[in-house]
Formats: sequence, C-alpha cells, structure tokens
Amino acid sequence: MPTDPITHPAVLFDLLGNRRRLLVVEYLALFDRDACVEVRHLARVVRGIELGEPPRQISSDDYESAYNGLIQTHLPKLAAHDALEYDDARKTVTPTSRVEQYTLLAQVARYLR
Repeated sequence: MPTDPITHPAVLFDLLGNRRRLLVVEYLALFDRDACVEVRHLARVVRGIELGEPPRQISSDDYESAYNGLIQTHLPKLAAHDALEYDDARKTVTPTSRVEQYTLLAQVARYLR
C-alpha cells in the first residue's frame, strides 16, 4: 500500500494537487458511501466544471478527454489511496469513508493559502 496521504503532506499534495482528482473527491463526497457512480457520468460532471458548462452540453471530444484521463490515471491513483473504490471492468466508482477526510483536508488547505 502506498504512503498514507493523511499523515504525509507531500503525498497529500501530490494526490489532491491535481484539479481533476480534487474535483472527483469533492464530487464523490456528496454521495453516500455505498453509492455507485458511473465513470461516464463523473467524466461529464468533471469536464463540465472545468469548462463552466452543464454536463449535458459537453462535446464528445471534451468528454472523451476527461473520461480517458480518469480511467487511465486519476481513478486508479485515488483508489490506491483509498479515496474511492474503482471497478475498472464496470467503469464505476464508489466513495469510501476516506473521501470525506480528503475533502476536509482540501478545504483546510484552501483556507490556509
């Protein structure tokens, strides 16, 4: 298991210093822990936030860029640090209890800037 970001600030910064991963964590914190969120939905929401547009208005190219980035990089990294459970076969994520801790730490970091 990787170093615990909660106790190692440099690891936490690496994990949540990426805006897309931070958006995923903050969005998943809105769900119950047993909620199952499809990656395609998550990609539209994240890209919509990045572009300042409603998720339904996201173009196919923008959607695919976000989707590919999530499945190839961001979701596996967040899963490795127990922020979420990622089912690569079903392309779904489920928030864990740690997602709330990550969200709180991100809010504290914003406050301290």
